[in-house]
Amino acid sequence: MIRTAARPLALIAFLIAAAPALPTRAEPQKEATTDGIEFSETLTLPEYHSVPWIRERVKPGGVKPEVWSIDGELWKSVVATQANAKQEPVDFHLWLPPNIKSVRGVVAITGHGSGQGLYKHRELRKIAGELRLALFMFNGNPMQRGFYPTSLLYDRLKAFSAASGHPEFEHAPLFLYGHSNGTGFSAIFTAMESPRVWGWISMRPGTTQQVFQPGAAEVPGLVMFGEDDPFFAKPSQRDNMAVVQRMRKEHDARWHYAMEPGTGHGPGEKSWTLVFSFLRHSFAARVPSDADPRQGPITLRPLAIESGYLGQNWDAAKGGHQQLPIAAYAEFAGDKSTASWLLNKAYADDWQEFQHVGSVSSAR
Repeated sequence: MIRTAARPLALIAFLIAAAPALPTRAEPQKEATTDGIEFSETLTLPEYHSVPWIRERVKPGGVKPEVWSIDGELWKSVVATQANAKQEPVDFHLWLPPNIKSVRGVVAITGHGSGQGLYKHRELRKIAGELRLALFMFNGNPMQRGFYPTSLLYDRLKAFSAASGHPEFEHAPLFLYGHSNGTGFSAIFTAMESPRVWGWISMRPGTTQQVFQPGAAEVPGLVMFGEDDPFFAKPSQRDNMAVVQRMRKEHDARWHYAMEPGTGHGPGEKSWTLVFSFLRHSFAARVPSDADPRQGPITLRPLAIESGYLGQNWDAAKGGHQQLPIAAYAEFAGDKSTASWLLNKAYADDWQEFQHVGSVSSAR
C-alpha cells in the first residue's frame, strides 16, 4: 500500500504565525489566452523555503546527504535566526482547457530550466484537454529547485481554486515535472507527499543523489539523462545510472530511466514524446476512471511490481541508440532487481522505441 504522509501540525502553526505577509497581489489574476484560460500571480517569499538554502544552513540530522529527511523543529530554529532573510518574487501560473467544468488532475511544473517551455507546449495542452487536467507552474528561487514545507504548493492551489472557481484543486491528484535541480521539487515533494502524486519526472537531474528518495518508490517515476550532459558525466555515467538501479534493487521502485544519445543538459522536441507517453499511461494506470476530486480525496491505484514490464538498462560502454529488450515481469531474462520498471506493454513499447531511435512515433 502507498504510505500516508504526515504533516506536522506544529510546523503548520508556526508558519501561519511567523511567516511575513507574502502576497503582492490580492488574488490570482485572470489573463487572456488563445487556447484556454490562464490565471497568474506573483508572491514575495523568503529564501529559507528553498531546498538549496536548507541544505546549506541546516546541519547534519536535518537534511541527510541522500534521503530528504528534515527535522521541522530544527528548521524552525534556523529560520528564527533569519529575521532579515532575503525575499524574492515567485511567479505562479495556472492554465485550464477551454470550457472545462471540472479537472481530474493537476500537472505541477517547476519553471526551472525547461519547465516554462513545457508549460506552454501545444501538445501538453492538447493532452490536458483530453484528460481534463490543469497545468500549474511556479518559478522563483524560493521554490523552483524544491521547497519546504510542502504546504506551500497546496496553499497556492487553494488560492487559484478560489479565483478560477475550481474547488476540486484541493483534492486533485498531481503529476510533477522538474528539470536539472528542479528534481529537488519533483523527487523530494513526491517522497513527502506520495499519496497525492500519480507520477513524476526528473529531466536531466543536476545532482542524481537528489533522486535517491525511498519515500517516492511506489510512485511511477521517469529519470531522463542526456548522454552528452556534463552533469551526467560527474562523477561518471555509470555512477549516475546506479542511483536509479539502487532504488530499484533496494526499494522495489516503480521507476525507470531513459537515455537520449547526442543530447546535453536540455531536452528537445523528441524528449517530449516520451514525457507525454509517460504522462498518459501513468494517469490511466493510477487515477481511477470514476475519480472525482470534487467529492473528496482520491485514492490512487497502487501498482504491484509483478504487474509491470521490465526493460534492459542502457549500456554506457556501447553508447548511442540501443535496441533494449523488454518483457513482462515474470518473463524478463535479465536482472529483475535493477532493470527499468515500465508501466505496461504499450508504454514499454514506447520506451523501447525511444531508446532505439530517439523518439516515440505514435501514441499508444
